[in-house]
Amino acid sequence: MGARKMEKKYDYLIIGGGISGLHIGALLSQHGRVIIFEKSHELGGRARVETIENFKLDYGVHPIRFGPNSALGTSLIELEKSISFIKPGKSWAFLKNGEKTIFPTGGLMAIVRSSMVPFVSTLRLLLKIKKMEEKELKELYNLSMEKWFERENIIPELKNFLIMASSAIQVNPFPDRSSIGELLHNIKRVLEIGSVYYPKGGWDILFSQFVDVIGENDGIIRKNSRVQKIVVENGVAVGIKVEDDIISANHIISTIPVQKLFSILDEKLCDNDFVEKCKNLRPTAGISIDFLLERKVSEIDGMIFFDDPLSFGFIPSNLSPEITPKEKSLMSFLRIVNVEDIRDKNKRDELYREFRGNILKWFPDIETNLVKERPLFLDMVDGVEVNVNQHKFKRPDHSINSISNFWMCGDSVGGEGAGGDVGHTSVRECYEKITKSVEET
Repeated sequence: MGARKMEKKYDYLIIGGGISGLHIGALLSQHGRVIIFEKSHELGGRARVETIENFKLDYGVHPIRFGPNSALGTSLIELEKSISFIKPGKSWAFLKNGEKTIFPTGGLMAIVRSSMVPFVSTLRLLLKIKKMEEKELKELYNLSMEKWFERENIIPELKNFLIMASSAIQVNPFPDRSSIGELLHNIKRVLEIGSVYYPKGGWDILFSQFVDVIGENDGIIRKNSRVQKIVVENGVAVGIKVEDDIISANHIISTIPVQKLFSILDEKLCDNDFVEKCKNLRPTAGISIDFLLERKVSEIDGMIFFDDPLSFGFIPSNLSPEITPKEKSLMSFLRIVNVEDIRDKNKRDELYREFRGNILKWFPDIETNLVKERPLFLDMVDGVEVNVNQHKFKRPDHSINSISNFWMCGDSVGGEGAGGDVGHTSVRECYEKITKSVEET
C-alpha cells in the first residue's frame, strides 16, 4: 500500500524538535503555519533537560554565550518573550602546579589579580585582539593555534591561557587544529559584549517560551514522529514521508546534524562535494559529569577551568537555585575529547577516570555529599568542531543549489561563533534567508 498524500496545510515544516527546531519554529510561526516533527518522546535534542531526584540537569554543560545579547536573546525580544539571564561571577583556574587563581577574563582587574598570566603581555594581546579588523581576522581562519603561536612567538603562559580559552569558547582543546582566526574573533566578541550567562530556572524556560509561541500561532509539534524521507519533485522540496503519510508544505527546514542528512534525503540530488562535506564533518565529542549533591561544597558562581586534563564546568545551582531541591547543589563539568576516543570504550573509561579524579582532587567534599552522579559519553556535543577545515567560511550553507524550498540550520550549518552558539546564530541566518526568499516570490 502506497503512502497517503495529505492536503497541504503548512507553510513551514521543520524536521527536529531540538533547540534549533523550536527556535526557528517559533520565529517562522509569525509568518505562517508551522509543524515540527521530533523523532523522540521529548523536546530539546542535545540541549534537553532531564529531571533526576528533583534536580534539573542539562544534557552537558550549557551556559549561553552573550546571554541577552545572543542570537537567542534577540529572538526572545522579537517574539516578545522574556527570560532572566544570570551573569556568573569570577571565573577560576585550577592548575596542574597546584595553584588556584582567577581566570583572566572579565576585564582589567581579572588580569591584574590572576597569577596565571603576566599582566603587561596579556593586556597587550587583548588590546591587539580588540583592535583587529574583520579582514585581518579572516586571513587567520585557516591557521591553527599551534602555527600562530610559533609565528608570533607567544610565551608559554599565554599559550596555556589561549588553549584553555579555546577548550571552553571554541569547545576545541586541540591547538594543532583549532582555528586561531575564529578563536580571536570569538575573544574579540567576548571583550565587546560580555561572556556567558545562564537562564534563570534552567533551559526548560527557553523551551517553554518557544513552544508557547508556536502554539499561540496555531503551530503543531508532533513527538514520536520519525521522518523517513524528504520528498523532492522536479528539484523542489515538497514534503516529507512519516509512517504511511506524505505531509506537504511550502518550505522544508531540516535541523538535524548534516552528518545524518542523507539518511532522509537522496544524496544523488546533491553535488558530490557537498555530500562529502556533510558526511565527513567532524563533530565535537566529550565526557560530561554531573554531581548531584546533598549540600553546597563550593561558593564559586563563575566558570571553573582546569588545565590538566583540559576541561571546564560550573555550578549552575549557585546561579539558579531553582534547578535543585532546597539547599542542595548541582555541579557540572565537561571534557572535550576526540570522537574516536569516545567510540573506544577502554579509552573513554580511562579518560573519564582521569577527568573525575582531577575534579575530586580540587573538590574532595563531592564524594561525601554525593546523592547521584551522571556521566555522559557524548559522540556529538556540537554538530561541528570549530577547526581550520570547518570554520564559519567552510561549513555547509543553509540551502542546496539543486533543491529549492529546502533549508538547513543548526550547530553544523553556517553560523558564526563557537560551540552551541553556532546553532543559535545559524537559526537567525536561516530565518532571515527564508523570509527574504518568501518576500521575493
